[in-house]
Amino acid sequence: MQRRTFIHLSAYTAIALTLPIIDGCGLNSTDKILSQPLFFSRLVDFKTITETGLAYRKLFPVEDNQAALNQLLLGNNASNDKKMIQKQLDEQVEQDFKAGKTVTAKGWVLSVTEARQCALYSIINT
Repeated sequence: MQRRTFIHLSAYTAIALTLPIIDGCGLNSTDKILSQPLFFSRLVDFKTITETGLAYRKLFPVEDNQAALNQLLLGNNASNDKKMIQKQLDEQVEQDFKAGKTVTAKGWVLSVTEARQCALYSIINT
């Protein structure tokens, strides 16, 4: 391979890797935000999130579908603003802990909101 070709291909690859993924591919941004338990994901890997989500779904079979979990997590918020949704989820997690709304799934004590996020993650990513 010529040096010039190699440099061009390297530059194109670098550009392609830094571009955001097109919204039309894969998850929509709301699903991605809803299915990411932000604080919990800083403590554990995605395999643990999936296993915890599966355990929660077994504990609460009524919530074992994407539509139900989306509704429970979004509540009355019809906004598509990612920052607003994330702020609402963070506040809900804090309120859950303050009110004692926790659940133990796979050995982890989580707020109900975080557990639902794990459940949604396990549905979307399995």
